[in-house]
Amino acid sequence: MAECEKCHGDHFIRTSNGMLMQCDCITGERFDVVNRPAHYAQGDIECIDAIKSAVKDLEGFDAYGTGTVIKYVWRHTHKNGVEDLRKARWFLDVMIQELD
Repeated sequence: MAECEKCHGDHFIRTSNGMLMQCDCITGERFDVVNRPAHYAQGDIECIDAIKSAVKDLEGFDAYGTGTVIKYVWRHTHKNGVEDLRKARWFLDVMIQELD
């Protein structure tokens, strides 16, 4: 496979305003690694929108823990695999201890 002319093989490019973005050479889509990372933008809705909806009636650590569990489960297939699932489980265990 020939080296990409845009990213030269590292799959990240700088935009004209200096933002670092994932190159579209593989996925055909551009993702801003800060504002719209690919591992949070899978499917029809973004992870942040799902979290906002899930925690809208929660408060404090319950809201934080719920959002964090969703985040790790959401991205595990596109970022850190089993490590993210272990992080989600850790937060679930802490939440269960708080409720017991």
